[in-house]
Amino acid sequence: MNLTALFQPFEKASFLDPVSDAVSGRLRSVLEGTPVDGLLRGTFVGHPMHPIMAYSSVGLWSSAVFLDLTGGNGAASRRLIGAGLVTAPTALVTGWATWSTLNEQQRRVGLVHAGTNAVALTLFAASYKRRAKDPVASPPDTTSKALALAGFAVAGLGGALGGHLGYNMGAGVSARALPAGV
Repeated sequence: MNLTALFQPFEKASFLDPVSDAVSGRLRSVLEGTPVDGLLRGTFVGHPMHPIMAYSSVGLWSSAVFLDLTGGNGAASRRLIGAGLVTAPTALVTGWATWSTLNEQQRRVGLVHAGTNAVALTLFAASYKRRAKDPVASPPDTTSKALALAGFAVAGLGGALGGHLGYNMGAGVSARALPAGV
């Protein structure tokens, strides 16, 4: 099953353009030509930094959900969620820096991608906070686990949108990239 058709309507969501144009213009006016811009966008490694940074939070959160689903250590799960929350800002700033350089259609999808990831971040933050009662003495309750699982599902949707951006729309792909089979 190919989900590409489900994501294509976001490419045409022109109602997002006023916000997209304003935010992108502001980010470019602040970042353009600065060393910070190149650092955030990954020019020193030759490809975007955002996917690298996003993997940290996603991996930590995935591990926490795995522990929740398998009856693992509740305190460890909470620490993993907390670590994911700590690493998330690196994904945010690198993502917005790269997003600000994309074309109109890519920025539309990018806004939806960012929105889904904001929801996922909020769900994981709520799970973390709920677990704070007594993280060592008591295992996480069903609601804490459900919040994390929902965050994981929403983050998966956000990741699929990010994949659509990179793989189907070519966002952040170098003009030097070799065609398949070369």
